[in-house]
Amino acid sequence: MQTDKYLKARNAPLLWSFLGINIAVFVAVVFSGKADLASLNEIWSQITIKDGIVAAGLPVLAVVMTGVLGDIAKARIVFWRIRTPLPGCRAFSHLMLQDPRIDVAALTAKLGELPGDGHQQNSLWYRLYKKHCDKLTIEQAHRAYLLTRDLAATSAVLLCLFAVATVVSNAPPSVKTGYPLCLAVQYFLCASAARNYGRRFVANVLVEESRS
Repeated sequence: MQTDKYLKARNAPLLWSFLGINIAVFVAVVFSGKADLASLNEIWSQITIKDGIVAAGLPVLAVVMTGVLGDIAKARIVFWRIRTPLPGCRAFSHLMLQDPRIDVAALTAKLGELPGDGHQQNSLWYRLYKKHCDKLTIEQAHRAYLLTRDLAATSAVLLCLFAVATVVSNAPPSVKTGYPLCLAVQYFLCASAARNYGRRFVANVLVEESRS
């Protein structure tokens, strides 16, 4: 848990920037009707004024938005699975067999019969993670996964909120169609990145265990 908090704190400024950019684009496209770079820069400068209310509120808003959903809900948003959404739930049945860096024979010899149930796989994988969590490759992969997972979750929330706000606004029909589509693309890209980083995070732990 302490590692998670430390990595999330390091990711916080990136989340604030992501949220601020999305707000700037939303205001520029939906309310001002201008999506050119000059308009975006002007709105961004207003949002990020050092003593401005919006800039002061961005960290709080980011904390609230990422805290609305729990870890399981975020994993469901990323992996599109209901019952066993955490990436560790497929550590031995799927991910172990796909990564050529993992010595499967050595891992099986050390751990014995490997579980097939998703929850048991995640439980065993998490114990291995706690043994190797201080390794740089694992910490980097963990941080990237947490960041992209939170970006995907934030994108999903923004997609719901901003798409509805756009549809009920006085924006042109092209904006009402195009902007929500862009938000959907943003979510899919973030979710895809989070899936890849999550799998790499799980695999890195298995690599360390198979070689130790």
